[in-house]
Amino acid sequence: MNTRLSAFFALLVAGLLVLSGCSGGNPNIGAAEDAIEAGNPDQAIESAQTALETDSTNAEAYSLIAQAYVLKGDETTDPNQRSEFFTKAREAQEKAVEMDPSLRGDIQSRRQLAYIQEMRLGVEAFNAARESGDTTDYAKAAAYFGGANALEPDSLDAHLNEAYALLNAGQQQEALAPLETYVSRADSVGESPYTILGQVYLTNDQPEKAIEVLREGTEQYPENAELQSLMLNAFNRIDDQERAMSAYREQIERNPENAQFRYNYGSMLLTADRYEGAVEQLSKAAELDPDNPRIFYNLGAAYINQAAAIDDSITTIEDRAREADRELTSDEEGTLDELVEQRGQQFQSAVQPLEKAYQLTAQGDEYRQDICRALFQAYVNTDQQEKASQVESCAGMGDSSNGSTQ
Repeated sequence: MNTRLSAFFALLVAGLLVLSGCSGGNPNIGAAEDAIEAGNPDQAIESAQTALETDSTNAEAYSLIAQAYVLKGDETTDPNQRSEFFTKAREAQEKAVEMDPSLRGDIQSRRQLAYIQEMRLGVEAFNAARESGDTTDYAKAAAYFGGANALEPDSLDAHLNEAYALLNAGQQQEALAPLETYVSRADSVGESPYTILGQVYLTNDQPEKAIEVLREGTEQYPENAELQSLMLNAFNRIDDQERAMSAYREQIERNPENAQFRYNYGSMLLTADRYEGAVEQLSKAAELDPDNPRIFYNLGAAYINQAAAIDDSITTIEDRAREADRELTSDEEGTLDELVEQRGQQFQSAVQPLEKAYQLTAQGDEYRQDICRALFQAYVNTDQQEKASQVESCAGMGDSSNGSTQ
C-alpha cells in the first residue's frame, strides 16, 4: 500500500515538474507557482493573469489561478466568500481544460480532492455543532458544504447538507436555494426535504410555492400526515378562495378517504354559503372520522344555515305581498308551504349530527357552547321543547353556566 501511494505522489510530482518546465518561456508562470508555494494566492492570481495578457490560451495560467482560488477559499469561513472563491476556482479549471484537454484528469483529481476536503470539514463542523449546540458551528458547516457545492454543483448531497446546516444555524432564507436545488434535481426525494421546504415556504409567507412542493410530496408519500397537514395549512393561507377550493377538490380526487381534506373543503363550502356541497363533504368526513366533534358541528351548522336561507326566501315572498298590499296568490301559498316543509326538514336533519357533536364533547370543551346553541335552535324549530330546555343552560340562554347537566 505504501509503495502504491509513493508511486502516485511521485507521478503527481512528475506532472508538476512537467508543468513547471513549460513555464520557462513566461516568468509570470514561475512567479505564480512560487506565490502558491509561499501561500500567497493573491500574488499568484496577479502573476497568472499577467501571463494571460501575453497568452490568453495559456492553460497552465488558468490552472494556477484555480489553485490560488482554492487556497483563498480555504482561508475563509465566510460562506459567501468561500462559495465565490471555489466557484472562481472551478471556472478557471474549466477554462484550463478548454485550452488544454489533456489537463482534464489532473484538474478533476484536484477538484475532487478539494471537494472531499470541504465535505469532511462540513461534517466535522456539523457534528461539533450537534454536540455543543453552538449555531456558529452550524454556520461553519454550511460554509464548507457551500464550498463543496461551488466545486461540484452536481453534488446533491452537498446541497442538502448545506441546507440542513443553514436551517440549524437559524438562516431559513439562506437555506431556500440549496434546498430548492436538491428537491428539484434529486432522483428520489425523501419525506423530510419535502416537509422542510414546505415549512420554510410557509414561514416566509409563500403558500403558493409551498402548495407546489407539498403537492409533489403528498403524491410521493400519500400516507405522511405531516405533509398533508402542511398542505392544508398552505391551502388555508391562499387569499383566493376559489383556487383553494379547487386545490382541495384535486386532493380529494387523489385521496378520497382523507377525512381532513373533506372536512376543510366542506367547511370552506359552508363559509361560501354552498350548503349542498358542504353537506356532501362533511357527511363523508363524518363517516371517515366518526370521533371528530368539529365535523359533526359543521355538518349540523350546514343544515341550519340552509334552513335560514330557506327562511329568507319565505320572508321575501311574504314581504313582496305585504309591500303590494295584497293577499298571497295561490301559487305563492303553495310555494310557501313547500318552503316551510323544506325548512323543517333542514332543522330536523341538523339534530342528529349536533347531538353527536354534543356527545363527543364535555363541559368546558372548545365549541361546546356553540354546539349547544345550534342544538337548541334545532330543537326549538322541530318542536322538541323538552330537549331544548335541557341544553338551554349549556347554550348560555339560561344561567351563566357554559356546561350542560345532561
